[in-house]
Parts: sequence; C-alpha cells; structure tokens
Amino acid sequence: MSDDKPAVSVASVTAIILIWYCIAIIASRLMTMVISPGVGLELEHGYHFHHILYGLVLMALGGFFGLYWSEKLPTLVGSWFMGMGLGLAIDEVGLVLLASEAIDGYFAAISYPIMILVAQMLFIALLAARKHNR
Repeated sequence: MSDDKPAVSVASVTAIILIWYCIAIIASRLMTMVISPGVGLELEHGYHFHHILYGLVLMALGGFFGLYWSEKLPTLVGSWFMGMGLGLAIDEVGLVLLASEAIDGYFAAISYPIMILVAQMLFIALLAARKHNR
C-alpha cells in the first residue's frame, strides 16, 4: 500500500456529498410542490418511475467512480453523483415506508426526521474527517 495522499481529501468528498444531498432534497420537494405530482417518466400500463430509481442509479455511478478512479475530477464527479443520488433516494422514504402511491405518502411526517438524520450523519462524518486531517 502506498503512502500517497489522495487527490481529494475525505473531508472534501463528504462536504460535496452533504451539499448535493441537501440540494437534491430541496429541489425535489420544491418541484413536487410546483409541478403537479405524478409528472415524470411513465411507460405503458401505468408504470411510473419515481425519483428513487434515479437516485439509486446515481449512487451506483458515484460508487463506480469512487472505486475505479483516484484522480481529482472523477472523485469530484463521483461525489456529486453520490450526493444527488442519496438525496433523491432518501427524499422518497415516506413513499417507501408507507408503500403508498399517494402524495400523502411522499409528504409523510416520518420522512423528515429520516432526511435530517442522514444529513446529520454526513455532517458528523465531515467533522470526523476534518478532525483527523483526512
């Protein structure tokens, strides 16, 4: 194992993930309030792609970038993918927990503490990385 420093610090990556996580949730909630609910990609027979799917795809891409490249730009792009994907996926936690298609499930009260908890965990990880100069 080499002693080379990574191109981007762990604290920087965590900060990018946290920032884009918050942006994704805020943007998604605002768009749902402004645009009528249910607007999105739909296939025949009533299949609707919720943005949790897009979030999972973005997180997978972020993980792919993180695993296969150590250079600065791919690491930053992977961090962006991970933050956006995590935000989009966690944003629909109310629908998942309540197994509901209704907009009431999307705005369920249980979803807000979970969103805040994930943000707090990312913030604690950021503080830990900064404390240990990583």
